[in-house]
Amino acid sequence: MTGRLGLGIAGVVLGLALALVGLQSQGAALRPGPTQAVSDDPQQSINVNTSPVVAVDPRRPEVLVVAGRVDAPRLQCAISVSTTGGEAWRRLDLPAAPEATNCFWASVAFDGDGHLLVLYTPTGGPFNLPTGLWLQRFTPDLAVDGPPIRVSGPLTFQPRLAVDGRRVLVAWIRAGEARADKFLGFPPPPNPIVLARSDDGGRTFSPPVTVSDPARLAVQPTLLAWNGNRVVVGALDLGDDRDTYQSSHEGQPGPAPAGPWRLVAWVSSDGGSTFGPAKAVAEGVVPSQRVLIDLAPAPAFAVDPGRGRLYAAWESGHDVVLSRTDDGGDSWSPARRLGPSTGAQFLPGVGIAPDGRVDVAFYDRSGDANDVLAELVLASSADGGESFVTGTVSDRPFDSKVGSFTGEDVMLGSHVAVVSQADRATVVWPDTTRGNRTNNIVDLVSAMVEIAPAKGARAPLVVAGGALALAGAALTALSWPGRAAGRAPRPAPRPATWPRPARRD
Repeated sequence: MTGRLGLGIAGVVLGLALALVGLQSQGAALRPGPTQAVSDDPQQSINVNTSPVVAVDPRRPEVLVVAGRVDAPRLQCAISVSTTGGEAWRRLDLPAAPEATNCFWASVAFDGDGHLLVLYTPTGGPFNLPTGLWLQRFTPDLAVDGPPIRVSGPLTFQPRLAVDGRRVLVAWIRAGEARADKFLGFPPPPNPIVLARSDDGGRTFSPPVTVSDPARLAVQPTLLAWNGNRVVVGALDLGDDRDTYQSSHEGQPGPAPAGPWRLVAWVSSDGGSTFGPAKAVAEGVVPSQRVLIDLAPAPAFAVDPGRGRLYAAWESGHDVVLSRTDDGGDSWSPARRLGPSTGAQFLPGVGIAPDGRVDVAFYDRSGDANDVLAELVLASSADGGESFVTGTVSDRPFDSKVGSFTGEDVMLGSHVAVVSQADRATVVWPDTTRGNRTNNIVDLVSAMVEIAPAKGARAPLVVAGGALALAGAALTALSWPGRAAGRAPRPAPRPATWPRPARRD
């Protein structure tokens, strides 16, 4: 009896524990991999590598291409390719455009057939201004596919590239001729954002159309295209801040602009042929420091085409915030701060996974009391930005002020890059671990982050635990001592009687 009772109690306890485990949900988990060098030959490089953009081959998700700016000691661009999902990188050589000695402001994208497109601006002259805007095609095997294609002439600033199938879109700031006589900054407006499109894979382009309002001080455009005819151009609007727009300070140290700045977006429903008026994404953007306009922090925009949803992330007053729209940009949700504390985050990048998961990478200095050492952090949301799980991606903190001209400001470029895939995100960012404020070395590095989705209650465990607990309870009830003591005693068995033999008379 004692053995059966113990077995029953054990069944109850084990069953309840199993059911409890099954009822508990599990949150998403981030598992960052090791940091990998992206920029070419980092042991020898003394370059300031910044502003990465990344593209993934739609047919081969393990093939990634990164383009980055080299801001010093000589303006240049760097193109790297990985065929292992970001585990290892190698240099991809870019043919020079006619009469060009370098490239700058490179952007990359894959078309629907797996052709890589690289957009870039050679620079030259006394002020290193853009001498043209060129597009280079590569085959799906990443071999050069013909000579570079001229998209536009000189004074084409901050170009961005987007591809939707075979349709190729290019946006840039078309500066006025007065920019040719300026070392830094734009001349007074108009210096509009314009867009040109190609319907033959980037071999020929239509004349550019004007996107932005003539008087608006719009910089750092981001270009999105999806679903055939949807095009969005987002940008940072400096409001009335002409000192920053024209870089009147000429790069000298000083206080942050008074602001405020804002975020705006222009929407086209005819494939980029026409655009409506600017739509406000966010007002009251607080600039965190004085910037050179060509190196200003860019807002990050991303699209979830399956849900028709747009996201925007930006820095404001040393915070990284996120907003979204479900109606094509007519209205945006209140900005949500992503950092663990206020006043320590900057320069976000955004990626959208096929299932709608949104991943935001940004720098975070909240772990340093002196507000200098930064880490690269990833925040991931599976519910449309309502809640996030956050984890550190970089191997160790690094000096966020390495790479600047003054040693007092943060100049790590205009953006970081995120590619979000089904079960992981690959993040590429400028990292100063090898540098100091004397050599100003900034490398591009990457890390792959595995993202385990959240799990709800597990019904099989709940059912199995409940059945085991019920069986244990039944066995316990049958074996309980009190139950045996309370039963009436059974009558003693009567002795057996045999038929008597018949009497004989």
